[in-house]
Amino acid sequence: MLYPLRFKEILRNYGFGGRWIVEVFEKTGLPGDHRVAETWEVCDRPDESSVVLNGALAGRTLHELIAEFGEDLLGRDIVARFGSRFPLLIKLLDASHVLSEQAHHSDALAAKRKLDDPGKTEAWYMLRVRESATVHIGQASDEEGVASLQAALLAGSIRDHMREYAVRPGDAFLLYAGTMHYCRGGALFYEIMQNSDVYIGLQKPDEGLPEEERVARARDILEGVHLEAGFDPKIASVVLEQNANTRTFVMACEHFALERLDLGEPLTLESDGECFAVLTQIEGGCALVWDGGASGREVLGPGQSCLLPAKLERVTIDPISGCALLKAYVPNLLRDVVEPLRQAGVADTAIAGLGGKTALNPLLRFL
Repeated sequence: MLYPLRFKEILRNYGFGGRWIVEVFEKTGLPGDHRVAETWEVCDRPDESSVVLNGALAGRTLHELIAEFGEDLLGRDIVARFGSRFPLLIKLLDASHVLSEQAHHSDALAAKRKLDDPGKTEAWYMLRVRESATVHIGQASDEEGVASLQAALLAGSIRDHMREYAVRPGDAFLLYAGTMHYCRGGALFYEIMQNSDVYIGLQKPDEGLPEEERVARARDILEGVHLEAGFDPKIASVVLEQNANTRTFVMACEHFALERLDLGEPLTLESDGECFAVLTQIEGGCALVWDGGASGREVLGPGQSCLLPAKLERVTIDPISGCALLKAYVPNLLRDVVEPLRQAGVADTAIAGLGGKTALNPLLRFL
């Protein structure tokens, strides 16, 4: 019964967005009268769940399918770790304009503050950028401390204390929970994150408040900010050539892994039933061909996504015209990342780079 599932995008009309997603990707049915700042490609939140577009399950929500199919959809490892909670939220995000200064709670801080969601680690993969586009992520220097950030927060100058990165398509950044970040505009990117909506705004506390209360609010905000000497969230990806295909390990952490597949010939993906995968077409197109209880063919165009249920043992991606896809999944880091890269002859230092330069990098446990 299960097959590759396409979903209707959930839209967000935020002030930082424009019409960039609509202009560059082959999405259908998007509104023509307002901004499309984000398209939530695959999502199961308490108030919103992705609705299937294709096949016999069209009209059903992802939440309903998880309840019905459980491990067959999510995978044995995912159900063991998360139960029936879908662990990811995947988006396309148009930051044509300013994306405000923020950070996100860690799992521990979210639990301490009794929030409904866990913490949020997320990652950005640049798809399109405008001239001179930059992002600001992490602290600007190793000398930054809580005292300097508190003074900056009270003065409204926190942006000046973040590290600036010029960006190009293909650049990847892993934003662990607590990482300060901001974008002044000009970037369209793929965003993957824990299934969470927690948020720490890094805006100046209200100047109308008593100074003691302003300072207390600044301290409360900064409790959720991660500071670390040598921290660098920009990822050095690992590229493997496989005949006419290129498999790039873009990044990996305990919450998600991301690969890029550039295909010049058909590629067969095999599942061991442990985890689902989500494919997002970012260049060209492809046809997905599978066999099983509901064999068939599904075509993806630029900007379109598809969830591969864990039970689908084998799916072949047949490329069309300059095919490039992103593949997202929740990894067993040793089995899915470390061991295959070691077998391919990749050095441990390069494997560790997939988690960024930080003590938060979970790959360091295995290397």
